[in-house]
Formats: sequence, structure tokens, C-alpha cells
Amino acid sequence: MPEITTSREIDADQATAWALVSHPQRFADWNTLHLRWDEEPPAELTIGAHVVDVVKIKGIVDTIAFTVDEIRHPEFLSLSGSGSTGSTVVLDVTVTEQSPVRCVVTLHIVFTSSVLFGPLGKVIEKAFRKQLDASLDKLAAALVGA
Repeated sequence: MPEITTSREIDADQATAWALVSHPQRFADWNTLHLRWDEEPPAELTIGAHVVDVVKIKGIVDTIAFTVDEIRHPEFLSLSGSGSTGSTVVLDVTVTEQSPVRCVVTLHIVFTSSVLFGPLGKVIEKAFRKQLDASLDKLAAALVGA
């Protein structure tokens, strides 16, 4: 079961970064794993809210039914879910203020799936890390001038 954590310093204040990462309608603006919502997500994430996300990694499409387990504005969001391929996922997003104009965004994911056994497991784990890093790059680009 891969557990991956990656962080990036972002040239945006904490509130601006948080507004982007915690808003379901903006997931496509930064999350490179997100393809689309399978069901219309709520306008705002709250504890217990459900979102059904269609994600893609290394050509594998999975529909994950997430529940918001914890949310502390403007710094922490935790989602857990199970996928159509038998996968389970925990995704934590942390936005930490560095200064009035900079923050650090950390993505932490724990992923289990039957596809992780054998040689494909290392390929999927490497792909997850690459996609999480790409998501942080996309987030930073989306926040330029925000």
C-alpha cells in the first residue's frame, strides 16, 4: 500500500490556496488525477459530505466514492473513499501559512488496490508520486497572480 507525501511552496496566501483546493468545482483546475465528477458535488465541502470522483492513473480509470472525514478551514481537508476497482484511498490536503503571501501545500495519499501486487505496484506508486507533484505544479500555476 503506497503512502506518498509531497509538498510545494506556493506564491499565494493561505486563504487563496485553500479556496482553490477545498472547492469541489475547482478540482479540475489543479488536481491532475481528477477527470470529472460522477455526481454533482456539493457547493462546499463539510464533514460527512459525499463526492464521487472519476480519476485516472496510468490508464486505469477508477470511480471513487469519497467522504469528507475532516475539514479545518483554511488548513486541512481529509477525504477517504473506496473505488470501483476495489481500491481504497485516503487523501489529505494541508495548506500551511509561511508568510502573508506564501504557503506550503502538502498532499498525502494512502492507496490500496489489488493492482498494487506484483511489478505493476511499483509502476503505479511512481505514477502516483508523479501525478501528485504535477498537481502541485498545476496548483502553483493556477494561483499565479491570484
